[in-house]
Amino acid sequence: MKGGQAGRWQSSFSFNGIAALFGASRPQGPILNTLFQELEDTLSRATEDAQYWDAALNIVVEILGGTGALIPATDPFFRGTWMAGTKDMKEALPSYINEGWVRNDPREPVLGLMMERGYACDHDVFASRAERDMIPIYRDYLYPLNFGVHYCIRILTPNGYWAMTVHFDNDHPPINAEDVAKIERIQAMFAKATAQADEIAHKRIAAFAQFFKGTESEVFVLDVDGKDCFSINSSGKIQTRARLGNVIPDEMSAALGGEIRELCSSDPGLSMSRAYQFNIASKSSSVLIIQIPPNLRHFFMHFKVCAIRTECSDTTALKQSCLRETYGLSSAEIATVELLVAGKTPNMIAELLSVKASTVRQRLKQIFEKMQVNSQVELIGMHNRL
Repeated sequence: MKGGQAGRWQSSFSFNGIAALFGASRPQGPILNTLFQELEDTLSRATEDAQYWDAALNIVVEILGGTGALIPATDPFFRGTWMAGTKDMKEALPSYINEGWVRNDPREPVLGLMMERGYACDHDVFASRAERDMIPIYRDYLYPLNFGVHYCIRILTPNGYWAMTVHFDNDHPPINAEDVAKIERIQAMFAKATAQADEIAHKRIAAFAQFFKGTESEVFVLDVDGKDCFSINSSGKIQTRARLGNVIPDEMSAALGGEIRELCSSDPGLSMSRAYQFNIASKSSSVLIIQIPPNLRHFFMHFKVCAIRTECSDTTALKQSCLRETYGLSSAEIATVELLVAGKTPNMIAELLSVKASTVRQRLKQIFEKMQVNSQVELIGMHNRL
């Protein structure tokens, strides 16, 4: 668990608000086998489409006989407040926050125990129902809703271990051997789905990297901190790299962490990007960092931005300098020109830079005006003459 994460986990215990008043019965025999098969099929769909995680949690609730479940986002740089959960649990969030229970939730120790052994519940932390009766959040908030017991289960996702909270009625018994067997089976199924999601996301990003074939560029895929990354060459081969320093010199990479985190947490529709140039051993390199289009990766995946690094010849560096200083082109406009010269269509450029095609067309119009040309052919010809 990452440092400073404990406070963020508090909200995972909270979405107990408007819940069903009666706990579901525990399925047995053929019905239970059918539910596990449905869970496997639903998780298989979830590996490619994140909307199915909600459906998977509904099935988990049926398997365990609960009343609701939630998997909240735990990474502070995870975009937005998206979470997987059942309808009742999601509806409970406003009540939990607005009534102030988020500031006085005593169930944090349940999370700590869950992280150690893989699962835990209220009974593992509070000695008796009488003890819980004296705690305000139980007495005044959870008990009136008949929603006073929860299991906290460690679940592996493409973004690391998250907590899945499954809620029950007020007097639900402690986790027993039968529950443990079900929980471990559920955990194994989520781990399998996570491996499949990672594989699919890597294949999509490798295909994305093929757009740069012939441009003498290498694509690096970075996590939210820029501390872990992998690269993809023009043949689609993935190579693990240790840190951002493999892309940009150490003296620069230390200062870029904040900008990368800003890109990771930004709305993809804002079309944000960062471009850098530097020299190493008489070689000039340019790096364009953009957010990976969401359709290329699984929603949970913590690799969210990519850096396209191109080693420039002296001629290329001079052309970039000329475009910037003589014609006043921005970094994004220079990147657009170079992709166009490399043979990419405006639609390809839009996908590569994670922007709308209309944004690329508007950008080209501005480039035409700055460089006083009337077409893409004229633009490419002028670039070749620089």
